Amino acid sequence: MEKTIIAVRGAVSIDESRDESQAMAEAVGQLLEKILSLNNLDIEDIISIQFTQTADLKQKNAASALRESRSDYNSTPLFCAQEPAIEGMLPRIVRVMLTGWGRKPVKPVYLGETSRLRPDCKSPDGESGY
Repeated sequence: MEKTIIAVRGAVSIDESRDESQAMAEAVGQLLEKILSLNNLDIEDIISIQFTQTADLKQKNAASALRESRSDYNSTPLFCAQEPAIEGMLPRIVRVMLTGWGRKPVKPVYLGETSRLRPDCKSPDGESGY
């Protein structure tokens, strides 16, 4: 099957008991590794990555955290914006939409607390994510 343009969604919660900058870099890196792995993508397949994060994450934005912790994303266009504050929303969340060249169907990835956002994306073994 030929590759086409795809968009893969995902999210991860940032551990509040750790240094926010380090926790964000690790969580965002883990999220992207899982997205690439589950969707059989290479970094070269990525067109761009868009992040949003909740307003309570103030030390670093997700795009900067990824670029500073993973040099293999240096030529990938990255963008980050703040989520609108919605009553009852989960705190300390980074969301992502990766656009790239791949094959359908895509597999979204929701890690940690974010598995509550998309219960339909739980893996058969009950783990968070797809």
